[in-house]
Amino acid sequence: MLIPEEGGVAVSNVALTAILIANMIFAVIVVFIERKRPVDALAWLLLFSFLPVLGFVIYLFFGPRFWTKRKFRLKKVDDQRLQQLIDSQHQELAWMQARAPDEAADYLALARMNLVQAAAPIALGNQMTFFTHGDEKFAQLLADIEKAEKFIHIEYFIFRDDAIGRRLVAALTNRAAAGVEVRLIIDDWGCKLTSDALFNPLRQAGGKVYRFLPVTLSFAFNVNYRNHRKIVVIDGHIGYVGGMNVGDEYLGMDSQRSPWRDTHLRIVGPAVSSLETRFLLDYVFVSGEDVELGERYLPSEVPWSGQSPIQIVSSGPDSKEQHVKQGFLKMINSAHETIYIQTPYLVPDDSLLEALKIAAFSGVDVRIMIPGKPDKRFVYNVTKYYAGELLQAGIRIFLYDGFLHSKTISVDGRFLSVGTANMDVRSFMLNFEVNAFIFDADAASEHDHIFQRDLANCREFTLEEYRKRGLWRKFIEGVCRLFAPLL
Repeated sequence: MLIPEEGGVAVSNVALTAILIANMIFAVIVVFIERKRPVDALAWLLLFSFLPVLGFVIYLFFGPRFWTKRKFRLKKVDDQRLQQLIDSQHQELAWMQARAPDEAADYLALARMNLVQAAAPIALGNQMTFFTHGDEKFAQLLADIEKAEKFIHIEYFIFRDDAIGRRLVAALTNRAAAGVEVRLIIDDWGCKLTSDALFNPLRQAGGKVYRFLPVTLSFAFNVNYRNHRKIVVIDGHIGYVGGMNVGDEYLGMDSQRSPWRDTHLRIVGPAVSSLETRFLLDYVFVSGEDVELGERYLPSEVPWSGQSPIQIVSSGPDSKEQHVKQGFLKMINSAHETIYIQTPYLVPDDSLLEALKIAAFSGVDVRIMIPGKPDKRFVYNVTKYYAGELLQAGIRIFLYDGFLHSKTISVDGRFLSVGTANMDVRSFMLNFEVNAFIFDADAASEHDHIFQRDLANCREFTLEEYRKRGLWRKFIEGVCRLFAPLL
């Protein structure tokens, strides 16, 4: 039946009024209840204005943070235990100072901040191996899994049902059938295309598999919070952390973006206990199990395997502070000579942007390597925008001829961080991340050697090239940059 013209007008007016009221309600939530940063609030208000209906839906899925404290009730370190942890670290801090007295001020300031703010203990006596290609990393990982005797704990953002994914499941299934405890956490959003059937053999052999924050109709809002961590702990003394997920592309099998370049660490020594602690906290959260901590998982004495002091620092929407980002800022602010950064996405917030500029203005040689072949065009437009802004401050930008997925930062060839956090606002604010902060000049020098080797596979992105881009490219980058806080 046709609606009379007057009725149609009335319906339109009601709809318009409802939209305006909804706009006001969401504006109040963004500005007064959630108290987002001004730049974030303006981005959301702009989205509401341009997309008054769709913007509400997008906000419901990607914007609200006021329920995260209740959602993410992960186990915390109370004030008394934190003070006990700090008091117990005098020996470690003294050892670091004695080992590198000329660098102690920078070392200790960063170590103390991570200790106090992130409850990250300093673990001495670690041995590390860098992996820059998936073939090497997975060959070693599979060999370590084959030798496991007590337990294997694994946590990945992406776990694909492809050749390497099936090989890894088969290896885990074999160990589970032999009586080894196997626990696996995968991120539900990162594994949205991975069927649970892949893990049926592992479950049937006694392994346990959980999805982190399942995105279902009942929990649709989980889509914005992603467990981006990549952790493996084997028998409490071997650990893995870094940028590589489980997928054939990490073995160079992505023809569109090849070569695929990443960085991953294998750690042997006391720092593995910190990786295990991080895994167990996440496991208790997703499984609801009451896991008894003790010598089996967290032995009181772990023999030294090397000389590297390491702190394992975690951050996420369950944290009051952005611990990994704060560690990056402290490193950048302490630089005197060089800062080398590798990141697939360059979307810094204001604090990081200014820190990098100030370092360059102070004469520090700042070099940032980003992909030459992107995987996310929208984010790459934002990356290019910020690359141009940093070029104008004298920072050198290099485009890797392939897809660079490595997440590293090294300062003055003295200390570095390797982990899962990208140099972007999503990693700092919304993702669950974990990074190793390494206080070892030998390890930093090895990283810098790898960085210099990668430069041979790069071309420099110059300020002249940036200024020559066309009006349409400038427009696209500018529009995408407006929504950077929403990424």
